[in-house]
Parts: sequence; structure tokens; C-alpha cells
Amino acid sequence: MDCNPILWKIAPHTNAKHQILKRYVEAWAPILSQKGYNERLIYIDGFAGPGEYEDGEDGSPIVVLKALKNHSRQGNFKSKFRNLFIEICKERADHLRKVIEDRVEPLPSWIKYEVITNDFNQYIKGLMKYLEDNKLSLAPALTFVDPFGWKDLNYNVLSDLMKFEKGELLITFMAGFLDRFVWDDAHLPSIRKLFSDDQIKEIKKIEKTEDRERQIMEYFLKNLMEMIKSKTKVENIKYLAFSAYNSANRLEYYLIHLTKSRMGFYAMKQAMYKVSHDGSYKFSDFDFDPNQRTLVDYGVEESWIGAASEDAMRYISSLTSQGMKEIAISVIKDHVNYSTYWIYYNSILDKLEKDKKVQVVNCEKRRRGTFPDRCKISMI
Repeated sequence: MDCNPILWKIAPHTNAKHQILKRYVEAWAPILSQKGYNERLIYIDGFAGPGEYEDGEDGSPIVVLKALKNHSRQGNFKSKFRNLFIEICKERADHLRKVIEDRVEPLPSWIKYEVITNDFNQYIKGLMKYLEDNKLSLAPALTFVDPFGWKDLNYNVLSDLMKFEKGELLITFMAGFLDRFVWDDAHLPSIRKLFSDDQIKEIKKIEKTEDRERQIMEYFLKNLMEMIKSKTKVENIKYLAFSAYNSANRLEYYLIHLTKSRMGFYAMKQAMYKVSHDGSYKFSDFDFDPNQRTLVDYGVEESWIGAASEDAMRYISSLTSQGMKEIAISVIKDHVNYSTYWIYYNSILDKLEKDKKVQVVNCEKRRRGTFPDRCKISMI
């Protein structure tokens, strides 16, 4: 294959991806390792690249190895970490090996890595066949799927990685890039691998670019989730999407996270929030509910606290209708953090209290605007 260039300049939105990846690995590692339930944990980088960019910035494999090696809680880790860096281009794979040697070696004995020169989809298909033939299960694995464009996204391969109890995916989906090529008949064969003809027709009917991009994203998630559920028979997969826009306010990509772990779901929300909080990026949820706000700029608190408080109020109302007159604040916080697309802030309940929709009860010596877990909420 054509491997030129071996190195290229890093784009600003790639920095955002790497920040999210780093923050999530830093949270993911202790969640799965500290209690010793998992002897081995796996990180798979499906499109690993050469390990660095033109001006020397770290590539994703280096970001992950450094996050593990320098982790502040590594002394409590009970698992071994195996890192599989898959890169189809031999020249880039060779370069990656050299960069790892220069930037992160030596590694502690509990971190192992392997640079694999292969096509990501072919390698995973072979791995799945090996596991199936030998009646084995995949160790808890986080797979980062970061291809150029869309042609290497394969629903079967992605869903196979989610078959296992603790499989997680982090996918870069270039919806804006795909939108530019959906009109070109030469690209239809590859586009039909992701979308049905009816879906393609519906996409082309949409006039506004941002609406088309959103529809492309929704169809992609819908098709992927249907494939995963057909193979896993599970209903508890949670997913988040982080959207990055360039200086011209054009969509660059959606970064999608899929997990069955409620702790993993919250950890990824935290990672996305910390990166988006400066207002440069947006956090999106895609639950296909047309009545729910789906684009949140966390850089401006007022833009999302109102919607989050409405969600919290609906939850409080539902519990009240079931006969619970007083609801523990810790229950409400857990609901927001683990069952919605918001991150709990005191501002959420503070707004409800100021609007005289709820009141805090059974809570002595409480400062206004604070909501200690020991207290309870009731509707007014």
C-alpha cells in the first residue's frame, strides 16, 4: 500500500481525541485493575500510525503507554496490560517501534506491547476465529478505532469486539467527511457497506449540512447497535459521542464510546467533559429522542444546566408518583451520572430549588446551594 507520507502534521481536533483517550485510559486502568478481578487487560489500537507527528507530537500508542507507565496509582494495579498496536503500513509500523523505544522504554514488567503489521479488520477476524475455535473469551479490552475516512469501519468486526462481557469501543466517525462523498457515485459501493439504499436516499433529501451530518451519525449508530444486539443479546450498552468542530464551525468528527460498564460510561463522560469544558468542543448524545436536547456546549454552563435540571425533575416526579415522598440526594446524583448524558453539578438541584419545584428536607446545618448526600429532596 501507499505509505506516503510516513509522518504528517497533527490537526487540532486530533489533540482533543488524544486528550480524551489519555484521560479515559487513566480512569479505565484502575477501574478494572485495582481489585484484581482481571488478570490481564488489553488495549487495541486498530490504526496505530507511526507513533508521532511531523512536529514530534505523540501518537495514540505513545499517549496510552505513557498514561499507563506514569499512572499515579500504578502501585495498586493487580493486572497486566497488553497493548496491541495494529498498523497496516510496514514503514509506519517500523517507525512506531522506534518511537516506542525512544520515548517510553524501558517499561515495567506489567506493561507489554506488540506492534502488528496487518489490516485491522483482518487481524480481528482472525483473533475472533481463534477464540471461537478454542472456546476462549477475550480479556477486558478497550479498542480504539481511528481510521482515515469511513471505508475501514466494519459493523461485523466492531460488533464482535462488543460480544464479550467487558469489551469497549472508542470509534472516530468522520461524518462530515462522509457527507461530502455521499453524492459521488464512485464511492457508493463503500458507503453501502454502512448504509442501506433507503438510508442514503433519506440523507440526500436533507438540505442543511449539519442536519445531514447528524442523520449520517444517527444511521451509523442505529445500524451498529442493531448489529451488536443481534450478536450479544444485551440491552445495557451505553454510548456517548463527542463532536469536534473546526475554526470555521464545521464538523470534523464524532468520537463514539460504547461500553456495558456504568463506571466506564461515567469515566468517559468525565473525560469528554474535561476536554470540552473550554468551549472549543461540544459533547453530544444520540438517543434518537427528538424531544431531547442533543448538543451540549459544556463551556457555557447555562446552555445545559436547564435541560439537565428538567431531566432530574422528571426522575424526581416519577419516583414521587411511585409513592416516594422523600428521595435521597445520592440517588438523584447517581441517576444523573449513570443514567443520563449529563454530569452532576449542584447547579442542577440548585435551579430546581430556586424555581420552587423541590425542597431539601432532613438536612441540618446545610449551606444554601449545597446538596450533601445525607440529605433528601421532596417535591413542593
